[in-house]
Amino acid sequence: MKLIIVDDNREFRENLKFFLEQKLNHQVIAEASSGEEFLAFDEKIIREADIILMDIMMNQISGIDATRRITWYHFNLKIIAVTMHIERVFLDQIIEAGFKGFVLKTNIFKTLESTLNDVYYGKMHIDDRLIV
Repeated sequence: MKLIIVDDNREFRENLKFFLEQKLNHQVIAEASSGEEFLAFDEKIIREADIILMDIMMNQISGIDATRRITWYHFNLKIIAVTMHIERVFLDQIIEAGFKGFVLKTNIFKTLESTLNDVYYGKMHIDDRLIV
């Protein structure tokens, strides 16, 4: 799979990229450190991605707002929310914004492969640890 990572934590992005490329044999085609940087990407790069991994809590333009904006024009994008927050209120916002999946940062290296596969094949994926 071709992936884009959007997260304001550089170390987390580097670890996630290593895991995706070295352990899961996927290709990270672009990275952004903010919602603004992601929204400034050339549309060709965005359309080339099979899946976008998006942190929901970033300064200025959050991942939720960036997803709302990009899915307004590209409603078929497969974007997975990546977060530390497990409260139900975030799930409601994530679904409304257009995310296709949800994975917790604290459990990401155990659950990411199944999340990617579910979303890639058109299934909504919500982390089992979400507080409802």
